Amino acid sequence: MEKTLDANVLILGKTGSGKTSLFNYIFGRNVYATGAGRPVTGMGIYEEAVTLSPDFTLHLYDSWGLEADKARDWRQLINDTLKAHDVAEITEWFHTIIYCISAKAARVEDFDLEIIDSLRQSGNQVIVALTHADVAGGPDNLMTMLQTIAQSGHVPEEDILPVNSQSKTLLTGKKTQAYGREAIISRIKAGLLSAISQKIPHIFEEEGREIIETWYTRCCYRIDADLRKPGGISARKEKERNRLFTAYAEEAQSDIEQSYDTLISEAYRYYWKFCGHLEQNPVGFVKRPRKPLEALRMRLHLTDALQAAGENIGQFFEGLFKKEKRTAKHDAFAQFYRKGLAKYREQLYQMLGEYTSKMKTELREYHQIVQSPE
Repeated sequence: MEKTLDANVLILGKTGSGKTSLFNYIFGRNVYATGAGRPVTGMGIYEEAVTLSPDFTLHLYDSWGLEADKARDWRQLINDTLKAHDVAEITEWFHTIIYCISAKAARVEDFDLEIIDSLRQSGNQVIVALTHADVAGGPDNLMTMLQTIAQSGHVPEEDILPVNSQSKTLLTGKKTQAYGREAIISRIKAGLLSAISQKIPHIFEEEGREIIETWYTRCCYRIDADLRKPGGISARKEKERNRLFTAYAEEAQSDIEQSYDTLISEAYRYYWKFCGHLEQNPVGFVKRPRKPLEALRMRLHLTDALQAAGENIGQFFEGLFKKEKRTAKHDAFAQFYRKGLAKYREQLYQMLGEYTSKMKTELREYHQIVQSPE
């Protein structure tokens, strides 16, 4: 049975900014009751799980009590919430962040721009929805608000979207139609793909560093273990260590390659499932398979690494056996081998850097492909 899809949406805005209506409009029906279960007073970001289909659950994180007189508290609360979701697992990310500003006000406050900037500074795409666009006082007022936000430099113009969430008849008798859903869905999809392109290489690099450091610790432990045994300093032991360290390094390289493939494959799979739930036939997005990963394997040998580090192995061993105290020999031996391991580690980090660049290129090219028509 296929695993259900979970997605997280953070929707922010002052009371009366049209968050509930917008959410219901985007996701197709009245699935979210206005203010249900929320406190009458106070502030916070509250989660509500909304089941949109048997295999799709959306977790809505909604601001409550967002007001300008508590700007500092709100910035801290929002940053804490973002950090809690800035993790390796793509299912835990905020897949959409929408900031609602009611066009009824006919102006944009500095407080709104500060919150939006704080979200953007954290590396998140933010869609600014100018809600109640049908009663904004005319197209000139709406354009002024859009220009104010765009000129602030915090949000690209394509992410500032006028929207009318409900069809209704105004007091003047004029009938208005709902609009803006398709544009918002398009930016949600583009934003998720952009987040994948930005976050996955960073996550991969962090995982790669952990793998390399684990390899290094494992090798150092082996040296220390050898030194505690009789005959730990010998040609036979050196060959054995070289063989083991090389095997450990090949295992580390294999783990890095697996991390690369797993992260990208899971991200793409999640992206297409998410798009499929937003609309059955994602217009403008073409599903394409990935090419197999081209491995960047390198052959590593500790003695070669020592020589590359400028060490004269013959002179080292000659000096080593002149030392009288056993502890002095062991300390010198351990220090000598750690130099080789450090050189080894540099090579592994170089390989990790090449893989990270390769991943960024693949994601960038894939980003362009999926948004191109067949």
